Amino acid sequence: MVKYINELFTSPFSILRNLYCYRHILFQMVIRELKGRFAGSIGGLIWHFIHPVLMLIIFLFVFVYIFKVRIGATGNTTLSSIYLMSGLFPWIIMAEGLSRGTSSLIENANLIQKTFFPTEILTARAVITPFLSYGIAIVLLSLYTVVFLDNSIMALVILPLILLLQMFFTMGIAFLTATISVFFRDIMQLVQIMISFWIYLTPILYPVDMLPQWARVAMYMNPLYPLITIYQSLLVKGVFADLHILALTLGWSFSCFIIGAFIFNKLKYEFADWL
Repeated sequence: MVKYINELFTSPFSILRNLYCYRHILFQMVIRELKGRFAGSIGGLIWHFIHPVLMLIIFLFVFVYIFKVRIGATGNTTLSSIYLMSGLFPWIIMAEGLSRGTSSLIENANLIQKTFFPTEILTARAVITPFLSYGIAIVLLSLYTVVFLDNSIMALVILPLILLLQMFFTMGIAFLTATISVFFRDIMQLVQIMISFWIYLTPILYPVDMLPQWARVAMYMNPLYPLITIYQSLLVKGVFADLHILALTLGWSFSCFIIGAFIFNKLKYEFADWL
């Protein structure tokens, strides 16, 4: 028992140490993947923003103009749009990172079988890449709220820390699902189904105030809820979320990372045999 507890808390540091030692390889792989996505396209990086913008327009039309969902006391369209973006962009980062992270080992089976290097780099690359692309949109949105809506500049200062917490959260789940996918391939389809439902189970497209009391209490079991709440508080209200929301975010982020790193570190030496 003591051995497993020791491995549980040392595994995250082992993985972080490997990622740091091989940071140059990780950096090159991330840059290569970003360049590879837009190779040969005229629009280049612009295409990466078309998808979330189209999603925003559709959700804005359906929820704000058809269902008449209003955010805040005034309920104006600008505030409603910022509310949707403050939840939608972080969700896209999580969804893409988790989806690509889950399949990262299987997609690179030949590389794992023929070479010896820390396999966590493959999953980390899949998670980090969307942070570098869509993370820009969150920073620009934060800058807009500070300049044009007179929000506190605290959002710009705290935002990198929240993005870092989200990275730990997403990477932890991706390490877990990527490991399971090696032995149980159907996990990739299950993750896609989970992601499809997760956006509707989290107050991204609607304010949590619309839910009945029992649903608000149950929302605390959703690990994505406190994280999204912090983004919404910073970008919509210009204030930091309550301390219990921050405590929940810290708890979910580091718990997911510790468990995911432990499972990954425990079984990574068997990947080559099963792939």
